[in-house]
Amino acid sequence: MKQLYKKTSLLLILIITIGGYKIYFDSLPLTPVQKQIGKLNLSIDPRVELLSVIQSLSFYPRIQRDNPYYNTIQTHFQAFKNSDAVLLTNKLSKIGFSYDAPIEFVLHLTQPNECKRSLAYSENSINRAEGYTNLNNYQKALHQFATKTDFDKFWKHNKAFYHQIIDACIPELSDIDYITTLERYLKLSNNSYNIIISPLAIGGYGPSLSREDGTTDFYACVPLNWGQSNEIPYLKKEDFQVYLWHEFCHSFINPETQKYTRMIEKSAILFNPIKDEMSKQAYTNWQTCVNEHIIRAINIRLTEIHIGRAKAEEILNNELKNHFIYIKPIIEKLKQYETLEKFKHATFLDFLPELLTIFETIPANSPTSITKDDFFSGPINQVIQAKKTAIIYPTNHSEKESLNKIKEYTEKIHQLFFKEGILIPDTTALKMDLSQYGLIIYGTVPSNLFLEKQKTHLPFQIKGQTIITDREYTGVGLKFITCLPNPQNNALGMLIYTATNNKDIPDINNVFHGPEDYVLSDSKNRIIKKGFYKKQYKWEF
Repeated sequence: MKQLYKKTSLLLILIITIGGYKIYFDSLPLTPVQKQIGKLNLSIDPRVELLSVIQSLSFYPRIQRDNPYYNTIQTHFQAFKNSDAVLLTNKLSKIGFSYDAPIEFVLHLTQPNECKRSLAYSENSINRAEGYTNLNNYQKALHQFATKTDFDKFWKHNKAFYHQIIDACIPELSDIDYITTLERYLKLSNNSYNIIISPLAIGGYGPSLSREDGTTDFYACVPLNWGQSNEIPYLKKEDFQVYLWHEFCHSFINPETQKYTRMIEKSAILFNPIKDEMSKQAYTNWQTCVNEHIIRAINIRLTEIHIGRAKAEEILNNELKNHFIYIKPIIEKLKQYETLEKFKHATFLDFLPELLTIFETIPANSPTSITKDDFFSGPINQVIQAKKTAIIYPTNHSEKESLNKIKEYTEKIHQLFFKEGILIPDTTALKMDLSQYGLIIYGTVPSNLFLEKQKTHLPFQIKGQTIITDREYTGVGLKFITCLPNPQNNALGMLIYTATNNKDIPDINNVFHGPEDYVLSDSKNRIIKKGFYKKQYKWEF
């Protein structure tokens, strides 16, 4: 009996001990999936993924939807779409707490198991949220969401997927040492450089976090391009080139220009000609525009030095088309910084006041002449910069159900992104003067009467399940996104969202597109081909 008692006691102790260890390990903070490449820390972070999950359940527009990862999130978390965290996300985004602000905020917190504030909130976060109370409430709501939804189990279940993404990205960072090249150019250095890949995000952001010991951590939070791989999506070196120099440069430059606010305000009149176009890109004041001009100019110089002139020229042309019309004089001044003896021992911060004087030399009455073009020349992003936008949906198809779904989809696009524009059927578009509009057209060529009228002028053809560009591509669910000049006004653009079948049109915007003239993708939004047209006499491949 005593032996049985001892065995039972030992068994109970063992069970209690094992259970205790299980509770202990389950309560450990989640950790990012990460790898180190030189000075770069590349990761997928639980805090950012918690934020993405909540945003994907909300009306927040800057989320990539209808990819496998998004669908997994919807399956796991759909029951919590009316949680406080989701409702607060909707509320805060309406008052301007969007783009970089949520990312910057969540990086001030500990991991989701605790979700406590670990650093003092920045002035930017507090202002964008309209007060500390909103941030405090949001922090509590995020923690509550993470606890109630078993977010830690979701994270652990998907860790293998996160590891695959990171492993696929590592080789793409081998060609260029982004940090060393940037530090040598600016003659500056920093405590840490962190790339956070966010699979559902749209757009890149470059927050920096100041620590109590006086050091600063720089971040480049970048989106995942779901069209880059047959199985595991990842970022290619071209994608990293778009973001890394740019985002880390923000952390060096933005705090310094704050010291010269009065000087920058002297040239604020230059904001007027580009105010509307800049606001569409979330650059709503002159100081921000100055920062963007400088950072984009630095990116162009680094690109020419380390990648090549052709690529630098391509980026420059895109920046001009996106209304960064003062960038050329900045580039010329940067060349002086690189070569003149008087700047040989100066850091970029020493040089910055002289660089800022460039804006005072630009005539206030003629800035638009710098980039005035008589003809639209792309890329896709340029179409949506038009002051007036018309979205045209199809009506000419026997399958009314697919037409209704396209109409519903375009109504959502209109409400989310182009409220100031007009939404019209193709039959109305054929009767209207649309010469002052950037056109956005949805549907197959036969189903959209406005598009069908232009079919002989299109550089591509669609026959059955085949899309013909420079060669033939055949498959189920192929989609094609392209820009061309507005047929009623060659100075403005026309953006076409088409496919081999109308049922594939809804959610076509989730194909990554914008910096190029055309994108061809498959049924799962994976990019097959993208690029630019030849435009000497007509637009062609």
